[in-house]
Amino acid sequence: MELQRKRSFNTSTVSHDFRKEYKGSFLEKKCRKVKKEGKKNGLKSLAEWILTKASTGKKTTPSVSQKIGSDAKTVTIQEKIPYFDHIPNEIFFQILENCKTDQPSVLAIRRVSNRFNACMDHVADVKMNVLSRLVISGLGKKGIEMRWVSYEGQKTKTTVVPWDVVRSPKSGFEFNFNRFSIQRILLKNVPLSDDLIDFLRSLLQLSDLSKLIQLSLSQVDFSPSNSLSLHRFLAPMAKTLEIFEITQCTGMRADSVTDEHLAQLDASTVRRICIDGVRFASLSTKNLDIGDGALRRFARLGAFPTMILDRCAVTTNTVCDYTKEWFEQCNESEKQLRSQVCTVKRCPKVKGSQFESECRRRGLRCKNRRGSGSLTLYNVQEENTKREFTIALAALEDKELAEKLKISECQNNANLLTVPSF
Repeated sequence: MELQRKRSFNTSTVSHDFRKEYKGSFLEKKCRKVKKEGKKNGLKSLAEWILTKASTGKKTTPSVSQKIGSDAKTVTIQEKIPYFDHIPNEIFFQILENCKTDQPSVLAIRRVSNRFNACMDHVADVKMNVLSRLVISGLGKKGIEMRWVSYEGQKTKTTVVPWDVVRSPKSGFEFNFNRFSIQRILLKNVPLSDDLIDFLRSLLQLSDLSKLIQLSLSQVDFSPSNSLSLHRFLAPMAKTLEIFEITQCTGMRADSVTDEHLAQLDASTVRRICIDGVRFASLSTKNLDIGDGALRRFARLGAFPTMILDRCAVTTNTVCDYTKEWFEQCNESEKQLRSQVCTVKRCPKVKGSQFESECRRRGLRCKNRRGSGSLTLYNVQEENTKREFTIALAALEDKELAEKLKISECQNNANLLTVPSF
């Protein structure tokens, strides 16, 4: 059924149709325009009413806009954000660090702005962040991962730093490291390149390193570095280190770790030196350039840290002299009645049989026993004393000996002159 509009007037009695005259006329266009403007104004006023309700419903807003309506006019009042609320957090904390903590200064800070007042409710005194460990791990081509661990606050935070940021002169971590007091630094599975060393040096020079006691390099790739790389990295922190460890590192050369590097350590402070799991970049390299100079220096200064030396150039006579010096300089008090351990592993110039004879020649009793793996423990004692100095020796493995024999045979064969037979 089709619906039809009801006629508003009777056309049978009136011959003129006014609807045809109104259609398309100026009066019809004017009425349509007024209707459209009325809809727009209605929607606009509805939107303004919703925004006003939302802004007044919030307790704290950065910018407040209010409308006061009257019969004649509508007045808009807008509150601007204070200038001090735009200050970055870094500058804000610098201001608090330079302020005094007495009551007049605290009251003056509270009067600056609402933000300063709210921060003073939560921050009584700005302190340094003590990092128990700063762990730097490699992420391959992605970059490095820096993990900040605080035992005191039981907190940890991880940040991924791309290689582009590492190579850039400004990293954006200056404010953080300026507030750090670092106790331990651990590098894991990273290439020891000059870019990484420059990046770490620029950040560590901003931190408090007076409490730094440990530096550990584990599974670090030494192939992109040279002898000066480790020297530059140790320079700002070597004097306070108590533990220095290089373990399971790859791509090493003879000058990767030398006597000069160990000479940077403070002999009166260091108590453990561990160089273990050395992996050279070339099979022709036999040992690191850590020789008799390091042991003689420690013995001369009266410092005898626990040492683990792997693939080093120390000799049997120097190891025996180092053991003898320990007995002569060790105090007789009850606190000094302790065992000292020095582990020498895979050093081609140290042999167990020769070590025993050298100890007996110096008037020391030496007893050997089997240790874990390929280690042979030599317990060295003085006569009529309970003090004991333990030397752990590990010979070269059979595979390494075979490889060295093959290399030497090839070199000898190359030097032989072949005479043709007639």
